[in-house]
Amino acid sequence: MTHRSWCWVFGFILCGSWSGSAKGEFYSSVDSMQDLAQVERELINATRSYLEAQQKQLSFYRRYVDQIKREHEWATNKSRLDDYLGHPLHAFRLIKRLVQDWDALVFEPILASKPREDFRQFTEILARDLGYPDHSELQGAVKGLARLQRVYNLTTRDLADGFINGYNYDSELQWRECYEIGVQLFDLREYQRSLEWLQVAFILLRNSEEEEKDESHFLSDIREYVAMANFELGSPKRAERLLDQILKPEPTHTAQQTRKYLESRDPDINFEEQNPSWFANYTRLCQGRKLPEKRTGAPLSCYLDGKRHAYFTLAPLQVEPVHLDPEINVYHGMLSSNQIMSVFEEADKLEMVRSAVAGSGGTRAVRDLRVSQQTWLDYTSPVMKSISRIIQFVSGFDMAGSEFMQVANYGVGGQYEPHPDYFEVNLPKDFKGDRISTSMFYLSEVEQGGFTVFTKLNVFLPPVKGAMVMWHNLHRSLDVDARTLHAGCPVIVGSKRIGNIWMHSGYQEFRRPCNLTSDSHKSAGYRD
Repeated sequence: MTHRSWCWVFGFILCGSWSGSAKGEFYSSVDSMQDLAQVERELINATRSYLEAQQKQLSFYRRYVDQIKREHEWATNKSRLDDYLGHPLHAFRLIKRLVQDWDALVFEPILASKPREDFRQFTEILARDLGYPDHSELQGAVKGLARLQRVYNLTTRDLADGFINGYNYDSELQWRECYEIGVQLFDLREYQRSLEWLQVAFILLRNSEEEEKDESHFLSDIREYVAMANFELGSPKRAERLLDQILKPEPTHTAQQTRKYLESRDPDINFEEQNPSWFANYTRLCQGRKLPEKRTGAPLSCYLDGKRHAYFTLAPLQVEPVHLDPEINVYHGMLSSNQIMSVFEEADKLEMVRSAVAGSGGTRAVRDLRVSQQTWLDYTSPVMKSISRIIQFVSGFDMAGSEFMQVANYGVGGQYEPHPDYFEVNLPKDFKGDRISTSMFYLSEVEQGGFTVFTKLNVFLPPVKGAMVMWHNLHRSLDVDARTLHAGCPVIVGSKRIGNIWMHSGYQEFRRPCNLTSDSHKSAGYRD
């Protein structure tokens, strides 16, 4: 039941020479996961050379490396890499292999002699240049899987079998992987979900067609964790029975210490947090389901707008209104594939960092409510100048009040829980006025999940590549509009990339003037 890492094998090589893995947080961005794919590809090649130099072509190691190599030849194909890394199970397996399997199954038994030194130097360069995931990365990937289950009601058995929302992705997990998910969830105090994964691991191991070395030992390890999960869930008698099943045939098993530990304490009764008030609407909308509502007036319908600005005379805006008050519109076909590629090329020149959220006193902190990576693009390049003009012509606002475009990419179960875009309090010192509007470009298609939802307005928007959604965060009175609370739903399968541009109210006095009477009363009934 020990969890070994690469640091145990290479000592200072991977731990001392690379300090950027935690900052990089590979799991929080599918784009960053591509670096891990390169890391594992290089490790495969180096390991093959090492085995040939040692002339110990043991069948187990060669079968393992060849299996992963074949997977990479398929996954790293230029046209498939995004699809492969965008799948949550592939992402988890990739991180798990790098955190645990390469150590336990390959390198620990075979590192010795001069080829070992050659291999040492290679891994040192690899870790220094590309980075390497640590245990927190594995835990982050597992959190992403649990998040997908919680929001989309995915059953553990279906997910383990590779079935997601009725689609078979042919990516079923093995018992070891299910066991690891269960262990990580136990450490995260998600005991019920941990129990589900451990039970699936137990069934898969018992029903495995291949003879597993030390199968009885592994079954006992699973039972031990199942016993501890049952204890924390308030079933101490069941936990005792499970430990008895381990100790009766094997009295010296570590379950002895586990029994003594459980006898000395009470269950973790405070582990389960209640879902927040917005959670039911959030999950419903993320699943593409709205609450029934009575509509007044004519139904909303799409239209062409060539009068917004002379720029759109020959190519009118393709407007899809999705809500009238507050006004939320989707503008389709705003960016071409070539323009989007140019945005990515600009972003590639900069460092992507884990997205943070605003805290007290103007501080920013990394939290699980927002799982993505981001960078910021100014408006000096040709493509960004073009986007700047689009925003100005569509919104009617002065770009002097705009922030740089925030380009973000979501990782394993990537999301952004319900939040407003306005600050209201603790406004950053360099802001002239609060964020009056949001313009969000969808820069990729997403196979499943990743909707933008407005939890107080009964609105969900699937990502459509090249489209832009725009809304106002402030009333004309410049009071905040609490109805604009919105969220980015977890990405189930695929890679979600967006570009956000926020406009400040301080420059828009004559672009969106106040009414004679305040309109801030409209959102009074929506405040929590």
